[in-house]
Amino acid sequence: MRTITTGIGIIAFTSLFFMGNSIAAINDNSLLNENNQTITTRSFHETTEMAETLWNEQSTRFIRLYEAGKYQEAYDTALRAHSLAENTFGLNDVNTADSLVKLGIITQVMGEFAQAEDYLVGALVILEDQLEPGHPDLSVAFTNLGNLYYDKKEYAKVEEYHSKALLIRMNAFGDNNTSVAQSNYNLAVLYENTGEFKKAESHYRKAISIWTRVHGPLHPYVGNTLNNLTNTYIAQSKLADAIRIQQRTVAFKKSTLGIDHHEVAQSLIDLGSLYAEQGQYDVAGGTYKEALSIAKELLNPTDPQLAMLMYTLANAYHMQARMSEPGDSFPGNDTLSDIVAADGNLQTALLVQQALPLYERAVEILDTKQ
Repeated sequence: MRTITTGIGIIAFTSLFFMGNSIAAINDNSLLNENNQTITTRSFHETTEMAETLWNEQSTRFIRLYEAGKYQEAYDTALRAHSLAENTFGLNDVNTADSLVKLGIITQVMGEFAQAEDYLVGALVILEDQLEPGHPDLSVAFTNLGNLYYDKKEYAKVEEYHSKALLIRMNAFGDNNTSVAQSNYNLAVLYENTGEFKKAESHYRKAISIWTRVHGPLHPYVGNTLNNLTNTYIAQSKLADAIRIQQRTVAFKKSTLGIDHHEVAQSLIDLGSLYAEQGQYDVAGGTYKEALSIAKELLNPTDPQLAMLMYTLANAYHMQARMSEPGDSFPGNDTLSDIVAADGNLQTALLVQQALPLYERAVEILDTKQ
């Protein structure tokens, strides 16, 4: 059963993730794209045809096993690749560094952080010896080390290595490259996690801008980074900005997932919570109502989640009714005061009339679950 979170309050965003770790929202574990990365080696070293074939087979097998979540088998494959690299290319070759990066990636995923650090630092030592300063493949080693130190909560080192990666990539590729977006994203995640929300906001915005230009506005990287940007605005009490980005998130999910998807409903709930936080209960009510319509199609009629969403919508109507109650009369104009009072009483009555059935149905559902 899908889970839909409800409530008048702001929904907390908890997805702090690096491109190289388990990307639940982006859902892309590909080693060859913008995830944990391995070194490009064919341009550095001429090999024999047989060694080249064996090397490619081991690399392909490692990536396939990694993406399938078969980590022990991937680790065993990486060990064989490392032995092949040392014996064929030598201890201080970029291919050997590549095999060490693979071993670092897989041991990090398996939670063996000390071993992963040894592998990744070893790879960096080789690359710094073999490559010119500022070579793009150094940024790969820096990125993987930054990801590892994030898992180890050594945040000063995370900032150091991801900043180095960003600088190399900007110098090598310019400002409009997806690897530059990745490094900006990684720094944004770090700064969001350490409470430096202004810095996080800046880096998220840069990543979104690049991915939008390169991949288009409907790419998953764009949509999921919007969630994190909203979170930074909420943390800074920039609710108007958070609402603007959350509106974009809703539009993104409707375009990519369809209007009746559970993630659309959740995004609408989150948007409604932001409206409610600003006291815009009329807009919040409309947003919650749309979310409820989707939830009714997705959930069992007696699902407690449905009851909570009904209760939330009823609360929005209730708060709107309280704001619609007649205020002070107009001095010296009894006729105008009477008209305003009558309109206010009618609006209040209509809102209460909408809220009561929702309260009653929510209670019925919750009572059946006790």
